[in-house]
Amino acid sequence: MEICFMKSNALDTLKNDMPQIFDKYLTERDNSWLVEVCGENPFVKFRDVPDFKLVVPNETLNVGEVDFENCKRVYENLHFLTDAQAADERLWAGLSHGVFYDCVRRRYGYDTKETPADVDVYKTVKEIKNRFFLNGNSQEALVKNMTARCWWTGRVFYDEGNRNHFAKLDLLGAKDFYTKVFSTLTRGFVANPKLLNGVVKFLLYCRRNGIEVNADKNLRPALKEVNKVGGALILDCLTADEVAEIMIACVKNQPKVDDT
Repeated sequence: MEICFMKSNALDTLKNDMPQIFDKYLTERDNSWLVEVCGENPFVKFRDVPDFKLVVPNETLNVGEVDFENCKRVYENLHFLTDAQAADERLWAGLSHGVFYDCVRRRYGYDTKETPADVDVYKTVKEIKNRFFLNGNSQEALVKNMTARCWWTGRVFYDEGNRNHFAKLDLLGAKDFYTKVFSTLTRGFVANPKLLNGVVKFLLYCRRNGIEVNADKNLRPALKEVNKVGGALILDCLTADEVAEIMIACVKNQPKVDDT
């Protein structure tokens, strides 16, 4: 499999012309249209890697399960990337428009769409820029792009010392996967492995106590509590156990819901 970067000129052309060409992402089943729009081959080869495939939504796999599995596949096969390379828009645009073009389209249901006459152009253009490019320079942009999200999620949760390299990711679970990943990876402190292990201990506590991890109900509020502590002291001073304690206390202090 040939991994390619997208040329800077091609990036600029596609993004600048997006209001006029967005419908191609919805209707074109292969990427041959890129040469015509860009006026040249938009790709430059980076390196060859062993072939691997991503899964796509079907009758048995929903989008959460697809993203969950693809995080493992992308990171296992592209683990050699440096953090600098993995933050480069040219790489993710190259993959999203290149070897994974069909997968990205099918992940978002573009393979079943026709361009409706009343399409919301502004909204659709923004979605395409998020999904095929890095729309902005923040960590959020890396999470919104499908292939970048898979790599960075794998990067954060990968455990070299565990026979199951993705045991930590398994604790997060596939349900509501995008929202949980977005809530976690956009917190700057998770880049510190020690603090991430505190989040993992929280996830383990939830599993052992039969608590379903839900982004809105418990994960995001618990992460916010850790951020609040960061307003009073440097978070890097915390231990993993202290991070876990803060998050677990948040769950324990939530009001009980009376189902009667």
